[in-house]
Amino acid sequence: FNDFKDWVAGHLGSKYQYSMGAWIDAPSNTNTWFCALYKMGGPAIDSGEVRRPRYRVLLVGPKSGRQHAAAIVADLESLIQLSMGDTKPCGAASVRALGEIVGPAYTTENRAWASVDFQITF
Repeated sequence: FNDFKDWVAGHLGSKYQYSMGAWIDAPSNTNTWFCALYKMGGPAIDSGEVRRPRYRVLLVGPKSGRQHAAAIVADLESLIQLSMGDTKPCGAASVRALGEIVGPAYTTENRAWASVDFQITF
């Protein structure tokens, strides 16, 4: 999980505040962009002891920031493109997106959000 987080953060940089699981909203982070990472399980370990954990990357923009939806989708698209290249989390044989981007959508605070799931092969 930590290696995957480092891979995502290494690409997206300091624009986002990273959390493993749900982010914590507070009055002090009205302008904060969040990257919430969720471990989603994955298929059973096969007979060759190959593991394929899945992770969800959820990007969320600042409050009252519906206008940031396109930037969030573009950031997720850049992660998908990165997964098609040679850059992999430590020890991984491959990283791939498991589908297309979900969203954009909006929270009740008008934070734009979108997500995509990745599978890592070890």
